[in-house]
Amino acid sequence: MADCPFWKQFTRSLPWTVVFTAVVFAIIHTVVVAIPVLLSRGSGESQAFAVAIFDLPIVWLLGLSSGGRSVLYGSSPSIYILVFAVGGTIMYAAIGAVVGWGMHIISRVFRAA
Repeated sequence: MADCPFWKQFTRSLPWTVVFTAVVFAIIHTVVVAIPVLLSRGSGESQAFAVAIFDLPIVWLLGLSSGGRSVLYGSSPSIYILVFAVGGTIMYAAIGAVVGWGMHIISRVFRAA
């Protein structure tokens, strides 16, 4: 992957604000949601409240289908942990990257003015 010209151009032109905010958002999700889900092995009310509050888009999407509801309410804990600890952290990293990209664009606009 390091020899790919597209990857070299992408990493060279990637603003630090995008990476920084993506990492910060992922760390916040890891501390607030992923670690409690992992430590409780996917059971208990405290981690369920954290999941319901912080991972609302995932909970909403899973609630739309019967397979998703089984993940929420009765599947094996390993699937629940995978969806919310890993999937939620990836979701927050992506949100952080979008926020960082927006910050980068705004800073470029104000610098150009």
